[in-house]
Amino acid sequence: MELARSAHAFPPVRQHWFVDRHVLLAEVAPLSAGHVLVIPDLHILAAALLPPAERVRFEEVCREVGLRLAEHFGRDSYLAFEHGTGRAGALLPRRVKCAPTEHAHVHVLPNCVGPGALDLLDQYTKADGYVGSPLNPADWNTRRTALEEPGSSYHSFTVGTREGERGMFFRPPDGALPSQYFRRFVAHFSQGSAEAFSVRSDWRDEVVFADDAVLHDITATALFLEADEWREGLSVRGSRDIARRDETDRTSTLAPTHRHE
Repeated sequence: MELARSAHAFPPVRQHWFVDRHVLLAEVAPLSAGHVLVIPDLHILAAALLPPAERVRFEEVCREVGLRLAEHFGRDSYLAFEHGTGRAGALLPRRVKCAPTEHAHVHVLPNCVGPGALDLLDQYTKADGYVGSPLNPADWNTRRTALEEPGSSYHSFTVGTREGERGMFFRPPDGALPSQYFRRFVAHFSQGSAEAFSVRSDWRDEVVFADDAVLHDITATALFLEADEWREGLSVRGSRDIARRDETDRTSTLAPTHRHE
C-alpha cells in the first residue's frame, strides 16, 4: 500500500481543476479510486436549475470526465449520481443532500459495482420501499418538474459507457431518500465486507481519515487529476480553459473540517 503510506508523509490534497468554470474535486470520502465531484460555479441546489445551455454543457463535462475515469482505472463504464433539491435542507421535511452541502454537485466515479448496476439498484431500492423509474440522463424536464412539486427534490443515478447512458430516477413521496443513500448502495455492492461498507458509505472525517485503503484511493484520484494525460484530446468544448488552481487554493484532505459526536 505504497500510496497510502506516502499519503501520511505527504498529505494528498483536494485537487481543484476547472472545466469551463465547472470545478472538479477529488472526493475526500471516495467510494473507489477515481471518485470525483463535478460542481457548477453557479450557487444552486440542483444541476437541473442551471440555465438550458449550461445544463447541456454540465452534462457533457460529467460524461467526458466519467469516460476518462473509467478508462484510467480499468473499468468498462462509470457511475454518476446526484441528490438535487429546489429548497435548502432546513426547509424540507427530511434532508435531501447526501452530506451537509447546500450546493449542486454530481458524484462521478468508475463503475465499481459491476455489470447490472441499475438492476441491482432497482432491487436494492425496492427492498427499502423506494420505487424508481427509467431515466434518460438527457431528460432535464423530469428533474425540473420534480423541483416544482411539494417534495421539491429528485435523485438520479446513471451508468455510462462510450455507447451512451442509462439511468434511474427517484422522487419519494416525502421528498427525500435517506441521507447518503446512493453511497450506501455503491459501498454495499462494491466493498464486500461490513467494515468496508461502513467506511466507504460514511463521509465523516474521523472514519474516513483513519483508513489506509481510503487514503490510497484519495491519493490515486489526486494523482489522476494532477497528471496532464487525462486532459489530452478532451473532446468537450472549451478544453483550453482547463487550468489548475494556484497552490494556495488547495485544501488538505487529511485535515478534518468538522467533528461528529
